[in-house]
Amino acid sequence: MFHVEHSGVDPEPGLRSLRIESLRNIRRLDLAPDTRTLLLTGGNGAGKTSILEAIYLLARGRTFRGTKAGPLTTQGESYTRVEGRYQPSDRDVVRLRYVKEGATAVRDIHPPRWAETGGADWRSPLQVKLVGENAQILLDGDPSLRRRFLDWNVFHVEHRFAQVQKDFTRVLMQRNAAIRSGGSQLGLWDRRFIALAESVDRQRAAFHAEWRTCFLDLCGDYPFLHGADLRYRRGWPDGRELGETLVALADQELARGYTLAGPSRADFRIDPGEERRGFSRGQTKIVVALLQLAAERVHRAHGREPVIWLLDDLEAELDRTLAVRLWSAFGATGNQVIATRVATDGDPGIFGDTESLTMFHVEHPG
Repeated sequence: MFHVEHSGVDPEPGLRSLRIESLRNIRRLDLAPDTRTLLLTGGNGAGKTSILEAIYLLARGRTFRGTKAGPLTTQGESYTRVEGRYQPSDRDVVRLRYVKEGATAVRDIHPPRWAETGGADWRSPLQVKLVGENAQILLDGDPSLRRRFLDWNVFHVEHRFAQVQKDFTRVLMQRNAAIRSGGSQLGLWDRRFIALAESVDRQRAAFHAEWRTCFLDLCGDYPFLHGADLRYRRGWPDGRELGETLVALADQELARGYTLAGPSRADFRIDPGEERRGFSRGQTKIVVALLQLAAERVHRAHGREPVIWLLDDLEAELDRTLAVRLWSAFGATGNQVIATRVATDGDPGIFGDTESLTMFHVEHPG
């Protein structure tokens, strides 16, 4: 059972409607967000995060939840369907749909002009940025997670980056095959590999320079981040040409069977400063939130459509002062926000003073 309490005015731009069928424990839900901030409240397991997941599926075509969350489709049903209407800032409303039946998932959009390139490069006007319950994985997990995060953000500044990255990945695979074949054909691939690698690095580094400036500006409101820095590692030593590095690594590459330098080895990290060795779990959550906020500043400066913030239990692991400060930073963007909060009594918590707030209470089915 779902109960809706309304206040405020329609957001512009923003998500205007959402329909969910057979997604985890939600058998059917129709929702019409009508304010800039939508707060989903309810007990644990009620389905709040699944609503965020539905919006994420419309935007990205994949879930942000791992296998521990169980099957995407509701038990006993044969498909999952999510439909939404999104109002861009300067165009007519677009309709989006995500359908998964068995192992097959399909996304479509109307009008179809938004799906400019098709396939893996399918782009949606609905863009989201997530701060979830496992935000620390971005900083603590495998470097490949950070590379994907970085590249997604670079792509939304420079859409041609996707093709450069695709070309680089293809040549990297060909170079690795040449290494495994004994290295005699490496000369055929190295020139192209180096040219594409340097192109990928230039675009990543250009984004990072703007991203870092915005991140450091946001850090000023959090004393534990004084002296912190956002550093980019390109995947080969600074001050050294990539070609020179590959020559030096040739024997090691032949022994291991793959390329040991280049953009496929890139990473970024947060340097906590000389007086701090690391961050607590709550502090790490703030850092990840600030990385998202900083990226959004860069994207907006380049004229990109504002994202919808998906904030899953923002207050968890934060004291009230820091939670209020962080929520104020999200609210100040002016973007539509869809957030969750564990509450069964209608208490809005840190969101209580928010203008144009809708509270949507989710009750556990059954």
